Amino acid sequence: MAKALQVGNADAGQRLDVWLAREFRLSRGYVRRLLARERVRVNGLPAVKGTVLRADDRVDVDAFRHPDEGPIARAEFDLDVLSRAGGLIAIDKPAGRATQPLDYEETGTVLNAVLDRFPEVRGVGEGGLMSGVVHRLDRETSGVLVFAETEAAWEMARAEFDARRVDKLYRALVHGTFEGERTVTLRLDHRGPRMRVVERGGREAVTRLRALEARSGSTLVEARPTTGLMHQIRATLAELGHPVVGDASYGSKTRCSRHWLHAERIRIGGFEAVSEPPPRLRRGQGA
Repeated sequence: MAKALQVGNADAGQRLDVWLAREFRLSRGYVRRLLARERVRVNGLPAVKGTVLRADDRVDVDAFRHPDEGPIARAEFDLDVLSRAGGLIAIDKPAGRATQPLDYEETGTVLNAVLDRFPEVRGVGEGGLMSGVVHRLDRETSGVLVFAETEAAWEMARAEFDARRVDKLYRALVHGTFEGERTVTLRLDHRGPRMRVVERGGREAVTRLRALEARSGSTLVEARPTTGLMHQIRATLAELGHPVVGDASYGSKTRCSRHWLHAERIRIGGFEAVSEPPPRLRRGQGA
């Protein structure tokens, strides 16, 4: 519901973003998103976060979804459930879908669809925009994605990840000729939208790589990450000079509808799920 407020004498001199955060019980980050979308006006004019309030200012706030309401439950695509057991649910995530929304008004992500079909997921684990999320896949990565519908299942799964006991198997189509099998250990640090290899600091990333099939100018590769850092497989392959085909963020010059990385299988304790790779990532399918 839209709301109109008037600034009292006691609040004169305060910054608008601080004042709104208190009035609506919001984080300042969430207030800044409302301001960036011009959902807030002061005396009829779009406001910015640095606005200093004066007594008797009129502040109009357009209707927005409060974080207390949680993410929207809405299925905007067919949800393919691979496995459901022991409080865990494995979804076959299509390429082009984000794992979870970044905003409470965002829809179209896998979590929105999961909440629509499995409302028990709401509030599990970290809750909010991360309700039930056990791990994440990048938007353009397809394959097995796991959610928890009970706290016990989420805690078990996260403990397995932390102990590096989760068995994850990926397939990637990479540029160039990749041969043999090797375990690669790097240190990766989050720099802007990418992960970068660093000599000091960052976090350890361990990935087992094995060539599956040589193709004209590319190689089908199997990847088994022991750790679970953001973009780990993509950054590791790029560092080796074999970026994932279609992955412009990590050096691929080939323009595709997606990057060719697929989460084929995951094992968490006694829970297992498998996703059939898309045709381009199957053996004998050519380039």
